[in-house]
Amino acid sequence: MRGPRALAVIASMLLFAAGSTAAGEGEPAAAPPADRPCALRAAPGVTMSEGFGGSAGREFAAATGEVRALTLLIDFPDKRAPYSARERYREFFPAVRQWFYRASYGKLRYVSTPVLRYIRMPRPFHSYGIGRGYGWRTHKAMMRDLLRVADRKIDFSGYDLVNVLVTPNAGPPAEQAVLSVTWTGASAVTTDDGAGLDRVSLVYGHDQSGARVLSHENGHAFGLPDLYSVKDFGHTDTLAGQWDGMSLDWGLQGDLFAWHKWRLGWIDDWQVVCVRDPGARSVHLTPVEVPGGRKAAVIPLGRTHAYVVEARAARGNDSEACREGVLIYRVRTDVDSGHGPVTVEDANPRSTACEYSSATFNSLNDAPFASGGRFTDAGRGLTVEVLGRDPDDDGWTVRITTARRLWDGS
Repeated sequence: MRGPRALAVIASMLLFAAGSTAAGEGEPAAAPPADRPCALRAAPGVTMSEGFGGSAGREFAAATGEVRALTLLIDFPDKRAPYSARERYREFFPAVRQWFYRASYGKLRYVSTPVLRYIRMPRPFHSYGIGRGYGWRTHKAMMRDLLRVADRKIDFSGYDLVNVLVTPNAGPPAEQAVLSVTWTGASAVTTDDGAGLDRVSLVYGHDQSGARVLSHENGHAFGLPDLYSVKDFGHTDTLAGQWDGMSLDWGLQGDLFAWHKWRLGWIDDWQVVCVRDPGARSVHLTPVEVPGGRKAAVIPLGRTHAYVVEARAARGNDSEACREGVLIYRVRTDVDSGHGPVTVEDANPRSTACEYSSATFNSLNDAPFASGGRFTDAGRGLTVEVLGRDPDDDGWTVRITTARRLWDGS
């Protein structure tokens, strides 16, 4: 079993306290604009809300076009790198760049500029007190020391985010404690050329997710929350399972939910069917893993709740997917990162699948609905039926029926 990764949600909360412009706790969520009725707005005061329009100023990086990352490698006097900087860098690149290109349908062009040497930190690793979920003060101390030994030789300006690849022998093995973390929302330090280190992803050890641990951490830099449970990691298997890289990033299904791709600008509005009016309608959905076509049907339940229906296939970033079919999940914009903002509906709640993928996190591996499958929310008069699969494009047709309008948009 793999332990929970370092809590980026804690980092975000601390940065809010340090002066981020997050809105007040008591404000209600705003209604989405009339021309985007299913694009639920970010809920004020919620850490990395799953809603749209939630980034305050430059808190998060834009996830379309050319995204420039400065990638540094560090070791310590008491933890010297066991192999070359080039070898360590190749553990993540070009894999991370390729992952984002596929996930974004080519809309994110990830450019990593590496400094292919280890930067020796001025103090021993143990002196920083780095542990799972380490705090803002420790992070600031590390960044301050990093600039002491690197700033004069490295131009930090002009980058959207900074990756710090730590020598893998610093800290415990990943199966004991995952230390990787992303800090966003405030600058830990400012460089000589005036650049603020305000979006920094640090990767420690050898994570069993391989290069995807950095894709996950960079996801935070783009504003995506943790979908695993920070309070009860074992409970993660009843939330999003292995269906999104922001949940269990070592899982079989390594891509992102359509909702996340829509938020990041990788899916256009026309590719999302907004189901608001009562009655029955059929929708053809092409798999999230491939470009083109309709990608999701969104059924809003209120200002902060919605169901999302999408198709998943063993293609692209999900080439090792355990099951294919129609995935249905519920999004809440009023739930903090790490506390279950997305929960997947399990088509087969009494079974698990592909046990080899994880020791204890397999209950949602067979969550997609197959032909003839049916999801019902009786209390809301909502039914989603899977009519069948189109062999020409691996897409699925669903019929969505609502007895009444579930939310009037007010």
